[in-house]
Amino acid sequence: MSRLVLLLLALTCSTSWAQAEDAREFSQAQLAFFETKIRPVLVEQCLACHSNDDKQKGGLSLTSRTGLLSGGESGPAIVPGKPDASLLLEALRYESYEMPPKGKLPDHIIDDFAKWIAMGAPDPRVESAPAKKAEHAIDATQLWSLQPLSVIEPPEVDGASDSIDRFIRERLRREGLQPADPAPPRVLLRRLYLDLTGLPPTAEEVAAFEQHPDFEAVVDRLLDSPEFGERWARHWLDLSGYADTIGVGRSIPALEAWRYRDYVIDAFNSDKRFDEFIRQQVAGDIQVPSAPGIPLGPEPTAESIVATGFLAIGPWELVGGDKVQLRMDVVDRQVNRVGKAFLGMTLECARCHDHKFDPVSQRDYYALAGLFRSTVTLNGRINGVFSAINQTPLPESTDDLLARAERVRAYESELEEETRLRDEANRKADEFKKQIARLFETSSEAADTESQPTSDETTKADLEKQRDAATVVAKKHSDRLAALKYLKHHRTRSLALAVMDGPEPEDSHINIRGNAHQLGELVPRGFPVEIAPKDKPALTRGGSGRVQLAEWLTDPRNPLTARVWVNRVWHHLFGAGLVRTVDNFGFTGEAPSHPELLDYLASEFMKNGWSTKQLVRRIVLSRTWRQSSVNPRVAVDFDPENRLLARANRRRLEAEVIRDSMLLASGQLDRTRGGPSLPVDVPGNLNPGGTGNMSDGIRLPDSMKFRRTIYLPQKRKGPFEALDFLDAFDLPDPNQETGRRNVTTVPTQALYLLNSPFVQQCANAVADRVTQHSSSPRDRVIHAYRGILGRQPTNSEADDALAFVGELQSASENGSATSVDESLAWSRLSQSLLISNEFLFRE
Repeated sequence: MSRLVLLLLALTCSTSWAQAEDAREFSQAQLAFFETKIRPVLVEQCLACHSNDDKQKGGLSLTSRTGLLSGGESGPAIVPGKPDASLLLEALRYESYEMPPKGKLPDHIIDDFAKWIAMGAPDPRVESAPAKKAEHAIDATQLWSLQPLSVIEPPEVDGASDSIDRFIRERLRREGLQPADPAPPRVLLRRLYLDLTGLPPTAEEVAAFEQHPDFEAVVDRLLDSPEFGERWARHWLDLSGYADTIGVGRSIPALEAWRYRDYVIDAFNSDKRFDEFIRQQVAGDIQVPSAPGIPLGPEPTAESIVATGFLAIGPWELVGGDKVQLRMDVVDRQVNRVGKAFLGMTLECARCHDHKFDPVSQRDYYALAGLFRSTVTLNGRINGVFSAINQTPLPESTDDLLARAERVRAYESELEEETRLRDEANRKADEFKKQIARLFETSSEAADTESQPTSDETTKADLEKQRDAATVVAKKHSDRLAALKYLKHHRTRSLALAVMDGPEPEDSHINIRGNAHQLGELVPRGFPVEIAPKDKPALTRGGSGRVQLAEWLTDPRNPLTARVWVNRVWHHLFGAGLVRTVDNFGFTGEAPSHPELLDYLASEFMKNGWSTKQLVRRIVLSRTWRQSSVNPRVAVDFDPENRLLARANRRRLEAEVIRDSMLLASGQLDRTRGGPSLPVDVPGNLNPGGTGNMSDGIRLPDSMKFRRTIYLPQKRKGPFEALDFLDAFDLPDPNQETGRRNVTTVPTQALYLLNSPFVQQCANAVADRVTQHSSSPRDRVIHAYRGILGRQPTNSEADDALAFVGELQSASENGSATSVDESLAWSRLSQSLLISNEFLFRE
C-alpha cells in the first residue's frame, strides 16, 4: 500500500506550480468567452452607469478587470473563481441589488457570467493602455501574418539534408547550440503512434520495430490506418464547436450531428485536399452558379451537404424568446468560427466596434455577417414553439430507400411489441389496484361488525409490492415506446444538420454595441478589405456569397489560410506551434519563432496539393521531430520554453488519449467505427415531452462504453456518464472553438486517477489478463509491464512490483484492516502502472 501512496505522491508532485503562479494569464479560449459572452453585455447594459466618467455610480467602474476586482462602495464586484461570493452575480440574479434596474437579464446570460467568474474572470481590459496598444488598429502592412508568403530556400547546414532540419539547425547554430540526440527507438515509436493515431503501440509492435527499425514504413502504415482520421478529426472537432446536443440551457438532441463527425474522420483518412475541405464546409450545400459560357456545376453530394455541419452545429440558445438577437448570435459564431479556424483572426472583436488591434473594421465584420444572414441555419419548429437547426434531406440511392423502408418496418415491429408489453404491465398494475381496493372494503366491513381488525396486512403489503413492480415495468416500456417513436421519426430518414442559402440575399446592418435591435448603417456583403488578395471574388446575384467566401479563403494569395493550418499541424506534432497563439495571428498574438520555416512549409503545402498527410509525413521524418526530449548539451534555463527546438517537448496525453490508451492496455477497446452516438433508445435518457431534451444523468448502453472516445456522445452542458473522468484532464468546452487546449497539472487529477471507477475497472481487466496468463508472479509482472508500458520491466522494477503485491497479500493473510485478496493486489499494481507518468506522458 505504501508504494501506491508513493506513486500517487510522485504524480501529484510533478505539478507545474508555475502554472498556478500564472493563473491570471488566461487562455485564448477563455478570453474569447469574455469577448463574445461578457463584454457585449457590459457595454450594452452596464457601462452607461459604471464607466470611468463623472456618471460613475456607487464608485464602481466596470471598464476593466481592475475595476471589477476593486469594486465600489459595497466592495469588490467579483471574487474570481467564486461566483456565489461575487456581488456582481448577486445583483444580476436580483438577490441583493437589482442590476440592470430596467429588468432582469435572461437566465442563460446570467449563467454565462457565473461560468466566467468560475473560470477566474478572464478579462484583457486594463485601466491604462497596454504597451502594445496603438491609438488605432495597426496598419495591415505592419502585421507579419498579412504579408505575402516569402519564397525562401532552406539554408545550407552541415550534416542536415532535410529542409526542416536545415531551418532549425541554422537557428541553433546562430545561438551556439546543438540539437539533442535521436530519441531511443521505443520512445520514438510510442511518440509516433500517439501523435498519428492517439493510441500507443503494443509490446509486439515495439519489439518488431526494435528488430527492424524501418521508421519510414511505419509512418506510411500509420498514415494509412483508420486510426489516423480518428485522431486528427478530434483536433478539428475542437475547432468546430462540435457536440451531440444543441442547446446550452437544455440538452436538445442533435441526432444527425454524428454525420459531420464521420465526415471529418473520413476527410482526414482520405487525405482530402485542405482547400476542398474548406470549400465543402463553407459552401458544400450550393450548386456552383452558372456564369456566361460556363454550365451549371454538379449538384451537391450527400458528403458536401453534411460538411456544412461546420456552420450548422453550435451552442444555439434555441429556447430564448428574442429570435432577432438569436439569429445575429448565430451569425456571430459563424463569423468567429470561420475567422478563427481558417484565418487565425479574432474577427468577433469587431462586432461592437472597429478591431482595437488588427486591421479589421466593423464594416468588414458586417460585410461577412451578411453572407451568413443570407444563409438559413435555424429553420423549423420543435412542438411549434422552439426554433430548430435546419435539417436537409440527403440524396438517396435505390439501396438507401430500401434500407430506409427496412428501418421503418423494424421500428414498427418494435413499437408493436413495446405497446403490448406496456399494456400488459398496466393491466397487471390495475388488477393489483382492484384487489387492494376489494381487500380494503372487506377489512372495513369487518371493522364495523367486530371489535378486532380482520384485514390481512401481509396480503395487502404483497399486493402493493406487486402493483409497484408492475407500475415500474409499465413506466420502463412507456419510456422505451416514446424513444422508439422519436427514433422512427428521426432515424428512418436520411437527414443532415446543414445550412442552405436563404430565398434572397440579405445584407446586414451594423448592430450598435452588438444589439440586433439597434441598427446602424447597412453594409453590403463582402470580405475584409485589408486581407489579400485585394481583388476579391465578385458576388453573384441571388446567392449568399458563401461560394465566393470559400474561393477567397482558399486563394493561394490569401496570406493566412495555409500558414494557419500548417502551424496547427506543427502544434499538434510538437506541442507548440511555430506561432504559439495558434488561434490568433493578429497583433496581440505571438510572432513565429521560425518565420522562414513557416512560410516555406505553407508554400510547399499548397504546391503539394494541400495534402495534410504529406505535411505530417514530412515533419515526422525530420530529425527535429525525432530528437530526444533530453538535451544535456543545452541548459534548460537558456531556452526554458524550447522555442529554438533543441530538444523534443515532453507533454501529457490529452483526455481522450488517456482513456483510449487505458482501454487498449486492458484489452477492452472497441474499434467499431462511425454511426450515431446519442443513446436516446436507452429508457430514461430522453424526455419525450416538450422539446425532447436529453435527461440529466444520461446512461450509455454497454455496447458503447468501450468505444473510442471520439465516438461517444458529447453534451454542451455537463458530461455524460462515461466522460466525467475526462473533464479533469482539460477536455475543451464544446461551446467554444478551441485550437489550443488548456493543459493543467493539479492534485485533483491524481485523485481522479486513483478513485475513478473507470480507471479501477481497467486495472481489474488488466489484472484478470495477467493472472490468467501465468501462475508465476514474475511472469505476471512482466506481462503487466508489457501490456501497459509496452516494455519489459527492469530487474529492480520487477522486484519492487513483486514486493508491492506480496505486501498486500501478506496483509490479507494476517487479517489486516487494509487486507486485499490476490486479484485485487494485482489490480492495484496494474492501476499504479496505468497512472504512472510513463503511461500518461508522451516523451
